[in-house]
Amino acid sequence: MRPLRGGSLPRVVRLPQVVRLPQVVRLPQVVRLPLGVAVVESPASPLADVILRLQDPEPSRIWVESPQGAIARQLILTRLRTWIQQGVPPRQILVLLPQLDRREQYRSSLASELDDPSLAAGVGIQTYYGLASSAVRLLWPDVAAAAGFQRPLDPPVFLTYETAQYLMSQMIGPLLAEGYFEGLAMRPQRVLSQLLDNLNKAAVNGYAIEQVGQRLKAAWSGDRESLRFFDQAQECIERFRSHCLQHNLLDISLAIDLFHRFLRPGDACAAYLSHFSHLAVEGVEESVPVAQDFLARQLQESSEALLVYRRHGGFRVFLGVDPLGALRLRDDCPQQLSVETPLAPVDHLAEHIISDLDDLSHDTGNERPYAAVAATTVRSIAARHRGGMIDAVSAQVVELVASGEAEPGEIAIVAPYADGVLRFVLQQALREHEIPFAVVRRFESLREEPLVRGALALAALAHAEWTLRPHPWDVAEGLAEVLGIDAVRAAILGRAVYDRGQGQLRGLADLAQEDLDERVGADNMRAYDGLWQWLQRMREGATMPLDHFLRRLFGEILSRPDLDPTYGTLFARFIASAEAFRKTAPALSLQGRQVGERYAQMVAEGVVAAAYETPMSQAVSEAVLVVAPVTTYLLDERQVRFQFWLDVGSI
Repeated sequence: MRPLRGGSLPRVVRLPQVVRLPQVVRLPQVVRLPLGVAVVESPASPLADVILRLQDPEPSRIWVESPQGAIARQLILTRLRTWIQQGVPPRQILVLLPQLDRREQYRSSLASELDDPSLAAGVGIQTYYGLASSAVRLLWPDVAAAAGFQRPLDPPVFLTYETAQYLMSQMIGPLLAEGYFEGLAMRPQRVLSQLLDNLNKAAVNGYAIEQVGQRLKAAWSGDRESLRFFDQAQECIERFRSHCLQHNLLDISLAIDLFHRFLRPGDACAAYLSHFSHLAVEGVEESVPVAQDFLARQLQESSEALLVYRRHGGFRVFLGVDPLGALRLRDDCPQQLSVETPLAPVDHLAEHIISDLDDLSHDTGNERPYAAVAATTVRSIAARHRGGMIDAVSAQVVELVASGEAEPGEIAIVAPYADGVLRFVLQQALREHEIPFAVVRRFESLREEPLVRGALALAALAHAEWTLRPHPWDVAEGLAEVLGIDAVRAAILGRAVYDRGQGQLRGLADLAQEDLDERVGADNMRAYDGLWQWLQRMREGATMPLDHFLRRLFGEILSRPDLDPTYGTLFARFIASAEAFRKTAPALSLQGRQVGERYAQMVAEGVVAAAYETPMSQAVSEAVLVVAPVTTYLLDERQVRFQFWLDVGSI
């Protein structure tokens, strides 16, 4: 067991109060250097030389430092192709990625470069977390009893992030009622996330959860009265972990802990991993300490290895990654290479920002060396309020596309978070000009989506046995989404048809239809009648699980020609979330109508979804990217000419 590494803690930089950061940054394709600035051309990029070295059949463990971008994937694909062409069985190759959504990119790229494309499917492409979970699932009998599970002969139940939040809420609900965390300015849902984050940080740093409270206290520099919150947090996470051990439940923190402390040192796990004779790792700088321990041992067991470390990376330090600790793995690689690239415009921009901040902090009166560069690369939009900033960005994006200066796929809007206001304003502006766009967020709360809220309201109306009564606003949203009408007409219709006391909608026979035909529209009322009859059949028919109902709702009602294609992707993830909750429900002591109702309540409380809204790898390359948070954009290979960085003071 290892302590938390000091390298995983970021350095705090204090900016002077007079610094005003621009709200929008735009990078053009061409950078014009000012007269009088000496320019030394960088030597030719040695990328081709490094690729030639990676094509060398001589066995070796290789460490490569590369810049950010797609170069890391190019290097690994080169080495994978070399291994397979040498006759290495694909099943003996393990590729570890920082995030799983790139796996299909690797498979398709590798298949296109092989004489036999089917060989690409045999390569093991995983994240460290996925590998740990797979090993725990496979070797469960070898670890269950030693780890303290009360029913070691029964199979484990893996919790998603959603179900882990639900279970944590059940564990701490009585404690919150007793006054735990009282006085803490934090929503209950945020408390759940923080408690789970404490468990995850303990797991990725390799220390026992019993140390969490003391470590938090040691790092605290505020008032002593707040120290009680850390004791309360300690009790909460221990209750959660105890319940998991009693009922064979595994959240990601427990799976990592089992792999690191119990499985990896054992003979059974060594035998399981021994068939991976070749190892390739992308983004070593984005690895957590326990993953680095695993890599250090696996390097000694591998015949050949390639580790790619991207300079200036380690963006997810607040999630526990340790870029400084990753450098220790370099000593285990006899062959060390480096890919250099010519100075890019973004490097000029970085130098300018650093110089600008330094000048503001220490006013020397000297001319800023990059001021002229900044004049052509950085443009600021000043707005009094956030809404004005978003409007201004929308207008500039439209202008760029309309003038032909940029294609939509050459534009990215990067924000600390993508809330409903940002998305709505951008959506209205871009759709009005038929500009495609894709929203990419690391995690989302399902309740932020009107389609989800509306669908859950209709689900409550269709399940007569539920005690849940949807809010009139949610019913109106459901009518708007299903009937394709505007919010005003949906609100008028909702007030007329929804009987909250009975928990159901009224039919046309019970309405003043003539008045509604005029206010809502006769065609819309006929569409409502079809929806009402469908819901009545659902109420009177056999009870079905929520995810089954959602499938029928989408297939029989929502699937119309004018439906936004992005809704299909969103609804598929929504259905998958409900299905995962249903499958875990027995382990959470839920059955019957409780399952659907509890899921709906969980979403209403703001649970964070377990999936991306739109993974970066699936975002259409011809669309304007709206990305949040910033690390999502920085970690991706996609680079664009025009970048709008919103609210940079909050990044």
